[in-house]
Amino acid sequence: MSRLFRAAVLAIAGFGILIPISSPPAAADPIGGIIIIPGSGTDLDPIRLRTSTGCPAPADAYYASMYGHGLPPNGQIITATIQAGLSHSVGFDVYVALVMRDYANNNHTTLAGRYDITVYCIDRLTQKNYGEFTGSLEFTTPSTYQAIGAAKPAGPPPPPRERAPDGSALDPDATPPPTASLPADEASGDTSTGQQATSPAAQSRTILHDPQLILIVVGTVLGVALIVAIAKKHLQKRRSP
Repeated sequence: MSRLFRAAVLAIAGFGILIPISSPPAAADPIGGIIIIPGSGTDLDPIRLRTSTGCPAPADAYYASMYGHGLPPNGQIITATIQAGLSHSVGFDVYVALVMRDYANNNHTTLAGRYDITVYCIDRLTQKNYGEFTGSLEFTTPSTYQAIGAAKPAGPPPPPRERAPDGSALDPDATPPPTASLPADEASGDTSTGQQATSPAAQSRTILHDPQLILIVVGTVLGVALIVAIAKKHLQKRRSP
């Protein structure tokens, strides 16, 4: 086998390995919608999306793509594949990377008409698609848009979702974990030693209720009394004629 043939085989094999990774994920059933924040604005406004619920449990990442006039036929990636902020239990925030004018300029187009946005819940490594959130906006002029239908927030838009230390979205309705409490014998103790501080009165009560301490005290008193008695007796003998 010639070196050229072996190189060709390796190149084809390498290309075959890359195809499943670089190709878009297969379509999946819609699992909810998105709201577009702000619900109306200009092509210079940063846009945030909020999904209606969390991704299915197998998904460990997500990305967002936009379809419409002047954009690539396969869609314009507006949020690259990312894990941060993902939730499996509540709706989470998806941040559009650029403002709409940048996408128009990059594609040498003018924004016009309806643009559909899809958020994909995927496996980060295999790109398997586990579900999609969809919503749309419309550019009524080249520089102003408004969200369409359910994608328009009802009332004030929700604030950004807080994130847990691991980067996942926090559930605002979840019960917070119980606060750890100190044992009863350490509740009012010295935190530097882990021992409970005791008042003089408490110490005296402890002595009176400790049999060993009582015996020590009584023994000490009797010993002192005995020594005093012996000393007196010796002193009287010396004084007698």
